[in-house]
Amino acid sequence: MENQERFLKLLQESLQSIREPRLYETERGFQGELLAQLRGRIAYAQFPGEPIVEQEYQKTIPSHGLGTRPDIIVHIPFERGGAERRNQGNFVAIELKLRATQKEAADDFAKLAAIREALAYPLTIFINIGSDETCCAYCPKVITGKTVCFAVRLEDGNPVVTMAGPVAKE
Repeated sequence: MENQERFLKLLQESLQSIREPRLYETERGFQGELLAQLRGRIAYAQFPGEPIVEQEYQKTIPSHGLGTRPDIIVHIPFERGGAERRNQGNFVAIELKLRATQKEAADDFAKLAAIREALAYPLTIFINIGSDETCCAYCPKVITGKTVCFAVRLEDGNPVVTMAGPVAKE
């Protein structure tokens, strides 16, 4: 839990540092900047095993048991040899959505549930970009206890970050 709280603090700092209005126009633009902000912070956080932050583009059914890919993951790469199975060394799976509708948010939560089931991510995160709505109400019960939801938007050039979820309340 301590590592999750530390990570959530780093994530909040990263979200609060994204001030360029153009990055709030597309999910991928925001994702790229969030990756950069998180990498810069996690490198100095001294988490056990030295996890990395990356776009998860290589998930495959043969190797990972699913075809769903999260937008961002924080993990200790399996290829480092520190884990016996691919569901070990996983820390956080993140889904991003630009001004999510209820259906889009529900679809992303379903992806997070599948990812959590297949690869045992202890923490899943949903980030709604350009909105005040965290969409936490659409999170399925199967992952509610391990999912934190964020909404992030700009107001007068300043990021406004809202966090909701069980880890946020502790």
